[in-house]
Amino acid sequence: MSVEFRVLGRIEVRARGTNVALGSLKQRLLLATLLLNPGRPVPIRRLVRALWADEPPMSAVANLRTYANRLRQVLPDGARRIAGRQSGYELILRPGELDLHLFTERADAGRAALSRGDHAAAARYLGEALSTCRGAVLEDLAGSDALAASIAPVEELRLAVTEDHFDARLGLGEHRELITPLREFVAEHPLRERPRAHLVTALYRSGDLAGALAVYTDYRRVITDRLGLEPSPELAKLHQAVLDRDPGLTVIRARTSSAVPRELPAPCRPFAGRGPEIAWLQALFTQDSPTTAVIHGPCGAGKSALALEAAHRVAPVFPDGQLYVDLRQATHVPHRLLRHLGVSDVPHATDEATALLRSRLADRAVLVVLDGATDPAPLRDLVPATGPCAVLITSRAPLLLDGAEHLPLGPLSSVDGLELLTGLAPVAATDPAAAAQIVEFCHGVPLALRIAGAILAHRPACSPARLARRLAPERRRLAELSFGGDSVRAACATAFSAVDDPLAAAAFRLLGQYEVCDAATAAGALGTDVLGAEAALDQLVDLGLAEWADDDTYRLPGLLRLFAAELVTSQNTTRPPMAGRWPVLRNGTAP
Repeated sequence: MSVEFRVLGRIEVRARGTNVALGSLKQRLLLATLLLNPGRPVPIRRLVRALWADEPPMSAVANLRTYANRLRQVLPDGARRIAGRQSGYELILRPGELDLHLFTERADAGRAALSRGDHAAAARYLGEALSTCRGAVLEDLAGSDALAASIAPVEELRLAVTEDHFDARLGLGEHRELITPLREFVAEHPLRERPRAHLVTALYRSGDLAGALAVYTDYRRVITDRLGLEPSPELAKLHQAVLDRDPGLTVIRARTSSAVPRELPAPCRPFAGRGPEIAWLQALFTQDSPTTAVIHGPCGAGKSALALEAAHRVAPVFPDGQLYVDLRQATHVPHRLLRHLGVSDVPHATDEATALLRSRLADRAVLVVLDGATDPAPLRDLVPATGPCAVLITSRAPLLLDGAEHLPLGPLSSVDGLELLTGLAPVAATDPAAAAQIVEFCHGVPLALRIAGAILAHRPACSPARLARRLAPERRRLAELSFGGDSVRAACATAFSAVDDPLAAAAFRLLGQYEVCDAATAAGALGTDVLGAEAALDQLVDLGLAEWADDDTYRLPGLLRLFAAELVTSQNTTRPPMAGRWPVLRNGTAP
């Protein structure tokens, strides 16, 4: 399930496109404190101070525990997310879930570009960062004195990035477009000097000499009255340059990046097999009309690798650029794509940004790669009705997109799997029999083969024969297929987390016990009727977790079947003994 935690504006948690009701003020204060300290435990005493300042009740610690439990109940996967530690509580976040993380990542990239004089890239990255902001940091909790110290540095960063964005856009010659937003920013933050300098420059370059001088005069009056200070030497020097009509003020020394974006990540190497699929995609993308293709298949099938391989091969067909977005981490996709196309002043409203994106793509040969889609709704309006652009999407399941061509992706053949394995680890070629066994035990799944290849390449003591022996027992196979942070089990768990229907989850576990299973058998085991069982099984197929077999039966791909069997074993060891061989669901309700 896609979850967004937001602190750049009012505190919000969104799941499936809707806001989660977070409850009382104390619960929101607790969550805000944890979100401002992601990935690290926050001590009890600090949390107590955040909730009650200097006047905590005698029952503060017990109340804090109650608020934490209530948050666990309302947050998606809350029991796992809010972890109790010996010294306090910790909020567990996945990459891309917190808007502040996305903001700082983009802001850092923009500031780096600005420091090297690349104003176009700086404006794009900084604008992308600011698009995550919906207002001041935790603006609905700004009255909390205890949170003030934590909010202040984040809010200062937001304001500084806004000023950097003004700087970048001035470097691009957008002085006229900046006058109104600069006036609004100055009115909201009258004591900040840098935007005053930006406004003086923008007005002067627009031919408004009197307006530029008036901005300086007003700022000098404000800080003299409020702080008893004079403007800095830098601003005074700018004022004198305006008085002298210094020609240097109108010179824009911007070094811009290439107007054509080339954003495709490097293709996966080695790459094996998929010849028919590559040929199909190449033929599809040579059409002179808007084209959308969806590559879908189970976890680990190599969808991203195929998409990048195909995208690099057809890149010459798209001379106006290639854009890439990882949808597992990105938000505000239309806004992001517009900035990557060089648009600085992007509309805030999503429908307006999407319309502008279609307009910009309509006459351009641009390839857009969207990796890891889960929801078709935000993607439906991205493609224009005419023009030579194309969109290539990867997803675990087919997507309901008008006019999209779908390419199902299964495991590699034994020949292609062996080619991939030996390409990753040439030592596999010294023992063809063991290498063939490894490919078989990996079920032709590219992710599993890449992990096996990495093990052979980087563990000299592990020969092909030894790895084959370790992979042979099914109960050990998923544990063995893990290396360097990549894990088949973790990929299966991520795919299974998309199942939110208890009956479908039970059906997945049930399929782990069968090579194939029909709806009638599933209905009997699950305690439901045949139509209910079919609906649950079909949902698994739609999510890329199961597949149809012969004679109206269902099955799990090999490694997913082992994962499902592990879930059953884990469930049985954590529950008291039950009658029968399977924990039965009655009317879709877990026992």
